[in-house]
Amino acid sequence: MNRLSQVLNKKGFKGQLYVFGLGGLGLFLFLGPEALAQTLRGRVIDRDTKNPLPGANVVVINLQPPRGAVTDAEGYFELQGLPPGRYDLRISFLGYEDARLNQVVVGSGRETALLVEMTERINKLDEITISASRDKEKPLNEMATVSARTFNLEEAQRYAAGFNDPARMALSFAGVATANDASNEIVVRGNSARGLLWRAEGVEIPNPNHFSNGDGGTGGGISILSSQVVGQSDFLTGAFPAEYGNALSGVFDLRLRKGNPRKREFALQLGVLGLQASFEGPFRKGYQGSYLINYRYSTLVILNALGLRLVKNALVPVFQDLSYNIHLPLGRRRAFSIWGIGGISQAGNVAVKDSLQWQVRSDRFEDRMGQSVGATGLTYLQTFSNEKTYLKATVAFTTESLLYTIDSLNQWYEPRNAYRHRYSYHAVRSHVFLNHKANVQHILRAGIYYSQLFYNLISEGLIPSTNVAGIFLDEQGHTGLLQAYGQWKWRLSDRWEINSGIHSLFFLLNRRWRMEPRFGALWRPATRHAFSVGSGLHSRLEPVSTYLIRFPSVTGETLQPNRDLDLTRSWHFVVGYDWSFAENTRLKTELYYQHLFKVPVDTTTGSSLCVLNVNAEVPRTVYNNRGMGRNYGGELTVEKFFSRRYFFLITGSLFQSQYHIGDGRWRNTRFNARYMFNALGGYELPWGRKRQHTWSVNMRMIWRGGNRYTPIDTAASLQQNREVLIQQEAFTRRLPDFFRWDASTILKLNFPRWALSVSLEVQNITNRQNVNRYFFDPYTREVRTAYMFGVTPVLNVKVEF
Repeated sequence: MNRLSQVLNKKGFKGQLYVFGLGGLGLFLFLGPEALAQTLRGRVIDRDTKNPLPGANVVVINLQPPRGAVTDAEGYFELQGLPPGRYDLRISFLGYEDARLNQVVVGSGRETALLVEMTERINKLDEITISASRDKEKPLNEMATVSARTFNLEEAQRYAAGFNDPARMALSFAGVATANDASNEIVVRGNSARGLLWRAEGVEIPNPNHFSNGDGGTGGGISILSSQVVGQSDFLTGAFPAEYGNALSGVFDLRLRKGNPRKREFALQLGVLGLQASFEGPFRKGYQGSYLINYRYSTLVILNALGLRLVKNALVPVFQDLSYNIHLPLGRRRAFSIWGIGGISQAGNVAVKDSLQWQVRSDRFEDRMGQSVGATGLTYLQTFSNEKTYLKATVAFTTESLLYTIDSLNQWYEPRNAYRHRYSYHAVRSHVFLNHKANVQHILRAGIYYSQLFYNLISEGLIPSTNVAGIFLDEQGHTGLLQAYGQWKWRLSDRWEINSGIHSLFFLLNRRWRMEPRFGALWRPATRHAFSVGSGLHSRLEPVSTYLIRFPSVTGETLQPNRDLDLTRSWHFVVGYDWSFAENTRLKTELYYQHLFKVPVDTTTGSSLCVLNVNAEVPRTVYNNRGMGRNYGGELTVEKFFSRRYFFLITGSLFQSQYHIGDGRWRNTRFNARYMFNALGGYELPWGRKRQHTWSVNMRMIWRGGNRYTPIDTAASLQQNREVLIQQEAFTRRLPDFFRWDASTILKLNFPRWALSVSLEVQNITNRQNVNRYFFDPYTREVRTAYMFGVTPVLNVKVEF
């Protein structure tokens, strides 16, 4: 459980999180014209070369009469005089497949900007229109053919209890589950959450969350990412294209939005996720360069300063974050972007210095954590005069640091250090690739990554078996990771395409090198039907601390037996079918099999410990690579994209997730819940004299089987006064089913020059007590139950002008 949830759930909220947002309708008042006319602008480019398409026709088809615009020499267009509302667009260009964008939101608080990428037709004489639903769902990465979809954090506001968080939003997708609803770490197709890769602007970034769940973790309590800055992005769950490496379970490929190059815009927001301010605008008139900056500070600190204490016997959780994107075009063919995301956070529990009030063993312990994480980079994009080739290069500096301490009070209420863990990872990362469109049928891409990794790691504390202090890890130094890839997209016809490639990875610390072939194919036998297949080999490094942990030898020396540990590897195979059976509505199904090998497992006799069951940790274990794993199952998605005022998304999954430690005996993994079902939907009602305001209501239901656990040997635990597990029955038991209802409502008011949004999101509206785990408490000498969060309301107010 992450630190924020421990502070709020254990000490202050007792299972519930109460949230206060402040605001008022009279906070801002701007005089302006009575008309609510707004501007919709954008750019149309070739999907494969990123070159502009001048002369493309952009038509609003749900207006009577229809209105349109034509792109200029640089591919830009503007549609002026549109009242607030939702609009369906059709974009056409000679020799290209038509593009459809449905239900594009135009509001009064901020101009809407679009980037439309069009695909060139192979048979110029045939008129082929890609269905609106498939075009909307198509991932931004044109090499992805299976298990991939695009998302937008602003659209994710319709996902009840999504909290503008891409990971919490992804819980509604097929095959994706939460390990613990107090954290946003996600389990994809039965894989551990530590197999997830986060990328921004083409390079790997550290875990972008406040109150991280530890070394190697990919989740936390609150996302650092802001919907004001993150734009249209991709989420992939298997058989990744050759461009992606160092990932096993899934990929979040984030792209940052550019600021408005025409006028300055501002937004203020207040809610549980902090007091937030953003501003964007041009550098000068007539220049397409822009800036976009967003800053957020913890609301809990503000409320505490005002005398409203929401936590007891705990440090007030503090967090703040900053995101920015500065776009600097250099003529028609070149552009720089300076971007960054980062945040700092701290929290902790303070022990009560009165043993009469101690009810459980943890009451005599106090802990503190402090974390900082960030990435800042420079991206360069150049298109060449042959109109077929472009180059993209990114150099970034990333950092991730965490300090976590646990102290116990003795009989005189003096703190004694029980555990201290500090890790700092800094990296200089680069990614350069060249994309070439040889002709309409053949697109080639080749790229190289290099990451120089610097680390400073220490882990020390009491050894449980002896209760004597010891040092488990004390290392500092540097190493590197080199990756290269090549991809080839072959469009045999407008209905057939094949994506093939190869990814290679070389880890300098132990000189491990791996080559990974990738393949994908797509066939559209008819306009509304598509079949897809994808396969590939993937691998992922363990956290550097895993390789460097030290153990004493029989001679008294300390050794690093994990230093030569191999990479965990996984072969993915996916087949899929997509049927657009009605307007803006589709059915999608995928079958998958994942074979994992070279999996690190504990070498201790009788132990069944395997990294596939671990999300984050500093290991105190000697591993070998004899383990194996397998995940297989089927997923079904029925989705209606937003149109006619409503949307829905229904997903179901049946799966198995198993492993063995080299003995040939297959066991359940911790995440083998076997089934999951999600239902999400919402309705939006326009109102007002000109129907310029909206009120929406959204619901989400999550139901899955419980995670697995290893039973506690109660007799042995009582005898040794510590938790003892029955290792021979590892993960044979299952927690009760996880079930949760979420709801949200959003009121948006559009005025001539500003807009006001008031939202209320409620996670777990039935206050169901989902079981997190069972544990033995030496203080009460009994097996106890830890629960996840109860009802969690979040009120938020946002003003845009």
